[in-house]
Amino acid sequence: MKTEFELLQALPLFRKISIQGLQTMMDCFCGELVHLKKGSSFLGDKNKAACLISGKVSSLELGRFCPFPTKETPYTAIEDSLILIMESHMLLYPCYGCCFFHAQLLENMREDGIDLKALEC
Repeated sequence: MKTEFELLQALPLFRKISIQGLQTMMDCFCGELVHLKKGSSFLGDKNKAACLISGKVSSLELGRFCPFPTKETPYTAIEDSLILIMESHMLLYPCYGCCFFHAQLLENMREDGIDLKALEC
C-alpha cells in the first residue's frame, strides 16, 4: 500500500516535488490529511483549500485544489477518500524562503489551469 506522501507525489499537481519537499510543505502550509468515510460530509474554515488525493468526493476533482466547502455546499464522500487541506494564503503566496517545492507547486497549478483567484479568501 502506498503511503500518503506517495499518493500525493503520484498526482500531476505535485510533479517534480520530492517526498521531502512534500513533508516540508505540509508543515509550512499547515497541511492536514483528512480521511473521509463514504457518506460523510465536511465543511470548514473559509481560509483553506481542499485537494482530493484519493477516492471520490462531490464537487472535488482528483489532484486539484478547490475552495473549502461552506454550509450551503458541503463536500460529501461518495467513497472512502483522502483529502489534503491547506491554508489558502500559505499555499498561494511564497514566503521569504521562496522554496523550490513551493515555486514548483504554483507553476504546476498554473500549468494545470487551476483558478488561483478562486482559492483566495
